[in-house]
Amino acid sequence: MKTPLPNPRIMQISPYIGGDSKLPGHQKVIKLSSNEGAFGPSPQSAFAYKNVSKTLHRYPDGNAHELRVAIGKTHRLDPNLIVCGAGSDELISLLCKAFSGPKDEVLYSQYGFLMYSISALAAGAIPISAPETKLTANVDALLKAVTKNTKLLFLANPNNPTGTYITKTELLRLRAGLRDDIILVIDAAYAEYVNKEDYTEGNELVKKNNNVIVTRTFSKSHGLGGLRLGWAFGPLPIIDVINRIRGPFNVSRSTSSRNCSNA
Repeated sequence: MKTPLPNPRIMQISPYIGGDSKLPGHQKVIKLSSNEGAFGPSPQSAFAYKNVSKTLHRYPDGNAHELRVAIGKTHRLDPNLIVCGAGSDELISLLCKAFSGPKDEVLYSQYGFLMYSISALAAGAIPISAPETKLTANVDALLKAVTKNTKLLFLANPNNPTGTYITKTELLRLRAGLRDDIILVIDAAYAEYVNKEDYTEGNELVKKNNNVIVTRTFSKSHGLGGLRLGWAFGPLPIIDVINRIRGPFNVSRSTSSRNCSNA
């Protein structure tokens, strides 16, 4: 009997195994592998989550309108250029699914987020890593690794797990060196932890280019990893494509409701 065969690149992906949060002889262990908050969610978030519990039998707003408006107000961004997802992981996966496929290449720095290569393989694309310098993304190495088959370039800035970042000047140089048909994805999941004057999360690049998108998350500084909520700010053509392929209710009611949006 024949067995159905998956996309061959999928078999190059090892199933994810979560980090162990138990340690013999210790009662309380803080797991750092997923960068989970050690202090729990904010009281406002917990209160908002409790308030929405009576309406869990209803589907959420598929467009997460109230949440996008709240994000836009907080970050001074057009909510029509924001899309939400089940963590920024889902948005990374959707970008690979929408803009890459067999024979296409997805580029990222050597110690970038593991999901870049996994999402590329799942889309049937070829993951390509560029060497770093002192655990920092190297713009010249990234640009050198670009080929005619490159479709996306993922840059975690600041990067997990190295904690390094490239400056605004280097980020602008990276964008200037890319073809217009290559999407630069700036993964700013840790943007809230940077207070350097030479850093930018990338929103201004989005406003000036049609091939730059910034992904963010509520899992880290907001301490809401368990809710699986991420968002992206990008040009309308890219946001439109993501909205066409994402699930109709990909963000749960507990995170897209008015109460949680105002938490």
